[in-house]
Amino acid sequence: MRTQYTAVVFVALLVGSLVGAGTVFAVAPPSSDDGSTQSEPDTAGTTTVSPVEESETGTRSAVAQFGSEAAFDSYVRRGLRRTEQHQPHSQLVVRDGLNLTMNVPLATNAATDDTGGGGSAVETPSRVGTTNVQVAGIDEPDVVKTDGRNFYYTPARAGSPVPIFQPQGRPTDISALPDAERPDQGTHVIDVTDPDAPEVHSEISDSGKLLQTGDTLVVIGHRNVTGYDVSDPENPEQSWERSLNHTAVTARLQNGTVSLVTRSGVGLDTPCPIRPLGADHVIACGDVYRPETQIPVDATYTALSIDATDGTVEDSVTFVGTSKNTVVHMSADALYVTYTEETSQARQLGEFLRTEFDETPDHVEDRVAEIQSYNISARAKHQEINRVFDQWLATLPAEERERLRTAFDREFADYRGARQRNATTTGIVRVGIDDTDLSVEATGTVPGKPLNQFSMDQHEGTLRITTTIPAVGTADSTNDLSVLDSQTLDRRGSVTDMGVTERVYSVRYVGDTAYVVTFRRIDPFHVVDLSDPDDPEETGELKLPGFSSYLHPIDDDHVLGIGKEDGKVKTILFDVSDPSNPTIDDQRVLRTHRWSAISQSHHAFTIDRKHGVFFLPAGEDGVVMNYTDGSVSETATIQTNGTVSRARYVDDYLYVFSDDEVVVVDERTWDRETTLRLDD
Repeated sequence: MRTQYTAVVFVALLVGSLVGAGTVFAVAPPSSDDGSTQSEPDTAGTTTVSPVEESETGTRSAVAQFGSEAAFDSYVRRGLRRTEQHQPHSQLVVRDGLNLTMNVPLATNAATDDTGGGGSAVETPSRVGTTNVQVAGIDEPDVVKTDGRNFYYTPARAGSPVPIFQPQGRPTDISALPDAERPDQGTHVIDVTDPDAPEVHSEISDSGKLLQTGDTLVVIGHRNVTGYDVSDPENPEQSWERSLNHTAVTARLQNGTVSLVTRSGVGLDTPCPIRPLGADHVIACGDVYRPETQIPVDATYTALSIDATDGTVEDSVTFVGTSKNTVVHMSADALYVTYTEETSQARQLGEFLRTEFDETPDHVEDRVAEIQSYNISARAKHQEINRVFDQWLATLPAEERERLRTAFDREFADYRGARQRNATTTGIVRVGIDDTDLSVEATGTVPGKPLNQFSMDQHEGTLRITTTIPAVGTADSTNDLSVLDSQTLDRRGSVTDMGVTERVYSVRYVGDTAYVVTFRRIDPFHVVDLSDPDDPEETGELKLPGFSSYLHPIDDDHVLGIGKEDGKVKTILFDVSDPSNPTIDDQRVLRTHRWSAISQSHHAFTIDRKHGVFFLPAGEDGVVMNYTDGSVSETATIQTNGTVSRARYVDDYLYVFSDDEVVVVDERTWDRETTLRLDD
């Protein structure tokens, strides 16, 4: 289990900087592929910033700055050899950025019901639907922002290819394209004070994902981060600009501060120093943080706190890490950061041949041990061990060779299956928050890997996390829900083996209940009672065709699911009033729609509780669905010119955003009020 803690160190450093502190923490030394503790890297010239200490989860080793460019270069060279593939970081794609969001109780989860998520307060209108975020007061970047009087909108043709903040999928990095091949760019400032006659006040040349606070609009694009004064919407003025010399990973806005994270690839010829914001911010490689022990390295991360009003970089920290995905859950008093570690097949194969397979001759065992001691990648070790094994088999008579091959395949599959929950594990770090002070308070591990930010939730002294344990050897994939003490991350209880052969597609926690959807061929909807953290129990299960990739609590007795069935968009209303017997109140499959933007981002979901409807972007249509009275039904379909990406309401008017236009619909009659063409 020691491997996980070294891997998560770079994540916790990032989290510390995101809330304005430079706290770092110690981690346990990693294990080599043969299971032994790795030797420490050269530490001459480094600055240690945290001592070695003992904990219940294992020995923790110190975190240090490199102190010199030579020490940085030496560490990176060793780290590159530990990665699975030796390729330039520019070829690596991160599927998920960090998601610094949290689940909140149903009673306070406003979703897009009212003002919040970064907009400035206005006397009128009385209702404003904003970005569907998971915690009030922490805004998330999106293509649409509003202050209730104006919308700020980057159309999908300009905003979606930007390689940041994509919850799913692998968007094209347009920063690498020639200018002639890039899509049109621009952000529209749209006056909606008169819903009968909305108009484009002005155009901002920059485009990307948007954050808005007061009279400031921040645009995060593929080449720069720019702040605009929009106090006069007809004449927005650029207040500041920071170049993006490397890839933007994620950002959040809280109390007027933008927390921005960038990723820079490292390689054998990576020059020093590191310049995440070009010449505006220079980090000497000796100032970069690293764990005292060696971890795989193919990137450095820089987290910056930026004043949204004037662009001042208030704080930053840079550290080594990998390009693998990370999930973050935020509560009122803590951040929980996860890092998933997968045991290499080289390690499993080597251990099996040396310790478990009775037929392995001594000279093969010795050669395998020698290969495991090499400082090469896990992939190279796997290839070499396979080659040694095959060479040995080739010296045997055909009948004996076939017998050993069959025995090896069967026994190795059993060996891996018996160790399924150790093959993929997720390390968790609790970073306590006290005002602006941070402290690393605990570390822990759970088997498997979480799907996304909805997989975790803190509630009344516990942390709940749902994971999928991938299929290994003879063991099928399965799914667990673990309950940990939120302070110590000690295991208190768990529900195991939900949806055997399947994987998690969606999770939602509401108070003492978890709703989990797993899927392979059918969609089991699991209800888990978490009222006793030491003895959680799956109380009910419902099997139905299709799957739900997003769950949204409607009221105490109902949960809405959005997903697919037979390749078509599906909405379903679960009745969970009896946890032991969840049922379906109603469901609808949109026969003419095969895709919804909600499958890519929860930001595409809009619910208007006053009118009892939710909105589905579905290709060129915006579908309004009624969810009241225990049924789901289609209220209206708004046809547009272009792909629909978002919908937001202001008072009783729904604004539907597509690539080329904004359609205004009166929610009292569902009549089309007007259409604003954006390309006129």
